[in-house]
Amino acid sequence: MLLNFRAAKPAEEAQTAQEEQVAQIAQAVEERAIDEFDIQAGMRVDVLTLSNRLTFIGKVDSYRGGALVIRDARDYDLPPVLYNKEIRLRFARGKSSLVLQGKICGSSSQIWKVDRLESKFTKEQRVYFRQRLSTNPPATCYRRSLSGSPGTKPVRCEIVDVSAGGLLIKCRDKYEVGDHLIVSGISITEKEEDFNFVCQVRRVGEREETYISYGCQLETLSSKEQDRLLRAIFIVQREEIRKQRERGEEI
Repeated sequence: MLLNFRAAKPAEEAQTAQEEQVAQIAQAVEERAIDEFDIQAGMRVDVLTLSNRLTFIGKVDSYRGGALVIRDARDYDLPPVLYNKEIRLRFARGKSSLVLQGKICGSSSQIWKVDRLESKFTKEQRVYFRQRLSTNPPATCYRRSLSGSPGTKPVRCEIVDVSAGGLLIKCRDKYEVGDHLIVSGISITEKEEDFNFVCQVRRVGEREETYISYGCQLETLSSKEQDRLLRAIFIVQREEIRKQRERGEEI
């Protein structure tokens, strides 16, 4: 047993060294991603909770020594925040985007200072930004046949929430997990044209009164259309923040 223990110890040390090397490489990749994005003073930034709820729209006051100082983009007073609270910061420049996660290391009514930044989220993971649509905009939905033609008669549905990767819809018709649906005529914001999606049912909810909810994954969405969808989602988020401020509600 003693010999086995001695033999195992070098293996454990090698594994620890390998894990440290992987961690160092990951940190270097994160730092390079931040550096390549070139965060500058005056840049707009969406400040979010860890559940991706928009807190306020800010602008970069300064970025030095791995720490960001952020103000409100319209110079409003900032909400109070706890020291060490974790937040996410979403930047966009053209077709590029960057999401950082960090912790509050200082704050006042005018600025938040954020350090310990990590680029855990990339452009390819933008599907996690989900927006609930309070108006439940109506749309048209039908099951697509294998030939691509309508497999069922088009019916009215409602859009509950949307992300760059999926939809949550409510509909009277019954569908099954794996069904391919065409959902068209979705108006997310007046500032963007209506959306038409091909999606696949991934989750079926319980019937509520006459409606059944369906979680759907989007398919065949081009980069251009995904960017347009994200732009629409950001517009809705900003409009919600504006309305909350007008009502004097805490954000």
